[in-house]
Amino acid sequence: MEIQNEEKFIKGVESLINPMEVSNLLFFQKLKVLLPPLIMKRLLYRASKNTPYIGFVIDPYSLFLFFRLSNIEYAKSLLPDRYDLAKTRLFTDDEPDFYMGIGNLNTRASTFWGTRQEAYLIATDKKTGLLSFIFIDILSNTIIALPTRGIADPNCKRAIFTISSKGEVFLDIQEDKTNRKLLLTGSLKRGKMRRLDQNLWLMGNTSIGHCKKFANGDDIPFSVIFDPAEVIEALDVPTEDIRITENTLFPGLAHTEISNAICFPFAQHYIADSPGCYTTLKDRNDLVIKYNEIANYEVFKTFSARTIVKQLFIGIAVFTLIAVLLILIL
Repeated sequence: MEIQNEEKFIKGVESLINPMEVSNLLFFQKLKVLLPPLIMKRLLYRASKNTPYIGFVIDPYSLFLFFRLSNIEYAKSLLPDRYDLAKTRLFTDDEPDFYMGIGNLNTRASTFWGTRQEAYLIATDKKTGLLSFIFIDILSNTIIALPTRGIADPNCKRAIFTISSKGEVFLDIQEDKTNRKLLLTGSLKRGKMRRLDQNLWLMGNTSIGHCKKFANGDDIPFSVIFDPAEVIEALDVPTEDIRITENTLFPGLAHTEISNAICFPFAQHYIADSPGCYTTLKDRNDLVIKYNEIANYEVFKTFSARTIVKQLFIGIAVFTLIAVLLILIL
């Protein structure tokens, strides 16, 4: 089974991203304080039933840093019972090891737009047997989807990730509340394309989960649907070319030295499950079938900023009506 209608899929995902809708959502996001979190979460999950997918793009030169774990028990303590910490290869000819990964992305979606830093552990989903990326941290200057809260506010005012014309990388991301940060500079010029381990980069992206703090109970993973060619290979950047000035994200969890620096020098186009949804994909063939099915849609329809704004309006109206009725009764 091979990919069909790649151009239609890519154009379809790109067409879903409307800067004006996203900016409206960022404005209305401030109104969510008028709603109890439980009601907000239920409204979002109800919207997901009608629009079970989110379209998003990771822009070129996303940079993934991997560090060998130094405290295995600490890592295991972050995982819900559904997952077992797992060794993995990053490239096909690597020796497997335990890693913490940090993905640095400039990303655009039908619901958000901005810079995002994701920290992961890699584990095996005991229910499906799939190797899985597990979020243990998300720092961003745009809104964040979390199982426990539905949609969370941006947690970083300072979130800089950019590449110069000389191939130099500049990264400066700091969490507002805690001042935890990752600050680095480097160069991508000496990076060489290498083939990636598909068990991790292909199937791991069809099984993405959350740590205990984010899951608040038994985790429900989600999938992303994409062209497998987008994770066949990436730039292997010499680690000595990436210079970390400060890293206070997870002290004691992993070694301070970078084990691998991996860069994708092209855009990646994804359709992800909406909050509370999970597309079960057992293997590459399942992924390609679902990709081709979506590519053949007459109209691309995904969970969008308009969907969330509508739910916000409905929720605020209902909550206001209840408050007025209570006042009249009392």
